[in-house]
Amino acid sequence: MMVSGNRASTVSPPVAPLIDDNTFDVLNAIYLHKMATPKHVAEVSELAEPQVESILKRQQSEEAVIDLGGSFVLGEKGTAKVLAFYREVYAPLRAQAGVIAWYDKFETSLNQQFIKAVSDWQTSAGDDRAREKMTKLVERMIRTLRQITSDVSRYEKYANRFARAMALADRGEDDFVCKPTVDSMHNIWFEFHEDILALIGRPRDV
Repeated sequence: MMVSGNRASTVSPPVAPLIDDNTFDVLNAIYLHKMATPKHVAEVSELAEPQVESILKRQQSEEAVIDLGGSFVLGEKGTAKVLAFYREVYAPLRAQAGVIAWYDKFETSLNQQFIKAVSDWQTSAGDDRAREKMTKLVERMIRTLRQITSDVSRYEKYANRFARAMALADRGEDDFVCKPTVDSMHNIWFEFHEDILALIGRPRDV
């Protein structure tokens, strides 16, 4: 089973979602980030900013998003659209042993190592050794992500985001290690974790 764009390709395709792929990418960026500007959404979705603004305008008219002075949050209708898309489009992947095995290995190994590395970074006051440990884990994450992009092609966008944040951190811009207000390695990791949990249909505390 493979994914074309955001969608799983099967003999019997899933029921068409309420929104198209680009609308999902825009709403999902806000869902994962909690509140986001059009610029941030464009960067993480790899859509042009005018296209993002057009989608947001349409979704605002449908009461799916709320404009808080240039930053957007999802309304109840927007959250419902995102979760319906996850359920309808990714249902076939939830029964695919390879995807579940990939997630289980990520959760019990790489994710646990990253959590510890974040803690080490925060308690070390950001020394070079702690930064290097995190960047090495992100390098591994990029390679690991590419094991699953044949199933979920949009996950390549996470690899691209990780690469950008890692390059900036390597140049000494420590905000891109763990700062919550930029697209840091930690923020990207957190959003990916939320994404994969929604994709496979598992609650956050599992």
